Amino acid sequence: MTSTIGDVRLARKKQRIFVELEWRRCATDKEYFIQNYVYIQVQPKWDTRGRAKFELFDYQRDALHTWNDNRFVVIVKARQLGFTTLAMADILWHCLFQPGSNLLLVSKNQDSANKNLGMVKFMYQFLPDWMKERGPNLTKAAEYKLEFDFPDGMKCQVKSFAGTETAGAGETATMVVLDEFALMPDPTNTYRTIMPTTDAGGRLIIISTARGAYNEFAKIYKSAKAGNNQFVPLFQPWSASRLITEKEYELKRREFAANPWEFYSEYPSDDMEAFRESGNPRFVNLPHDAPEFPYRGRIVEDELGIRFEEDPEGHVYLDDIIPDNSLSYYIGADPAQGRGGDYSTATVLTLDDDGLPRIVGFYRANTVEPVEWAADIDRLGRFFDGRYGAALLAVEDQGGQGQLPINELHRNLAYPNAYVYRPTGRKGFAKSDRLFSFPMSADRRRMVIDKLAEYLANANTEAPSLRGLNHHLLEELMQFVRQELPGGGVKYAADYGCHDDLVMSLAIAVWVAQESGDASAPIHNDSGDVVRIHHTKMYEIRERNRIAAEEAEQQAWDSFILGGGYSD
Repeated sequence: MTSTIGDVRLARKKQRIFVELEWRRCATDKEYFIQNYVYIQVQPKWDTRGRAKFELFDYQRDALHTWNDNRFVVIVKARQLGFTTLAMADILWHCLFQPGSNLLLVSKNQDSANKNLGMVKFMYQFLPDWMKERGPNLTKAAEYKLEFDFPDGMKCQVKSFAGTETAGAGETATMVVLDEFALMPDPTNTYRTIMPTTDAGGRLIIISTARGAYNEFAKIYKSAKAGNNQFVPLFQPWSASRLITEKEYELKRREFAANPWEFYSEYPSDDMEAFRESGNPRFVNLPHDAPEFPYRGRIVEDELGIRFEEDPEGHVYLDDIIPDNSLSYYIGADPAQGRGGDYSTATVLTLDDDGLPRIVGFYRANTVEPVEWAADIDRLGRFFDGRYGAALLAVEDQGGQGQLPINELHRNLAYPNAYVYRPTGRKGFAKSDRLFSFPMSADRRRMVIDKLAEYLANANTEAPSLRGLNHHLLEELMQFVRQELPGGGVKYAADYGCHDDLVMSLAIAVWVAQESGDASAPIHNDSGDVVRIHHTKMYEIRERNRIAAEEAEQQAWDSFILGGGYSD
């Protein structure tokens, strides 16, 4: 009897020693803890219980060591490589072994953030009983929050947030995981809010597939790779996955043939392919680079007239500083508030002899007030004095955004060749109404962008249908994407945190140029269908109108003289 009690006591003592030694080892060796005690959910075909031990791959071990040794890590990945799962296991380790930790999980929406929090709950649920008893008590397991209480009164909490500009505001974080960062609705402002939460020494891990080359995620990763910020970059290709073979990869690539950007965002072979080919771009087959326009400066007006003056800080970029007065010019303009956000832009377009448009200049500034911008555009349009006077100027008006500069151009500056929009009898307008603006609705925006896409379809060939692409414009074209709307449908816009102002001003200029002339039937060539614009008819109409106006003026003068001139 004594022997049996002694055996039990010895076994309990050994168990207590085992528990304490094992606990201390887990507390000092995160990889050991994850490999031996963390279970993850798996498909029944992998394990009939629906769970299995989290067996780390080499690249996961490397990633774990990297973000243990560095406060800031940014990861570009292919699908299903387990980085988010690894981060959740790390979160659980903090909950058990780091009293006072405040851990933030931020994802593209609240459902995704809660799903990640649920992963932490699952991992905790299947820890050994002895580990739960030795560790802190799970006192709160809400949908958005986990809270652990330690025997000494310390707490540890995990909170989930949707990726918005207020995510984690006011928090002081031990560790933040930004999951699928590139898919967040407003990654720039989310990042701006999250970064201060780490100022007290917290760590930040950003994990995402790529969604284009110019959004906030791409900027952070590229800057990290160049050594220009505090992040350590990591990348893992599709080939690291245990769930897809080379044969399956090829089959998936064919499935996505119509939308290759979706495929490369999920299954990149290298990081540059991930950024270059993903993002759901509206314009495809663009050249990888384009030159800068050779002249930068301002359009000034003085006793010498209206002229170009070179200035390295100027807002006007030109291909040639001497306009050809035998050509006609068209300007599409997109105004902004001039407060350092969106850019106020204008793109100057002409037509070559073959009827294809060419960009010859543009204006771009984001700190110029609307009235001052109107004066700049007035001089720009008059500077491009072509075959029939100043450039035809179309200023976008979206929700009243352009009314102030439009009124300034029309009423105070009396711009001589403003685009006139005549409504077609829609509600609120009479057919005889005239608007000195280019009104932009959501439907018209799609039509204008689709028209521009026709001209850019063969931009990466030796015979493009739109000439004069420049570096600033090309960057915006590359970051102009299709965005899926929550209620269905698609919106064309710049990627999150990017600009599309030059794209819109160019699209307006192309639309107005075609509207003012006769578009020929598409001409098929090796590059596809090309739409050329013929202005012979337009020139004839303008010439007839000019002659008629001169004759009317002469007749009025003759009548005045024959009538005896001025009377007392």
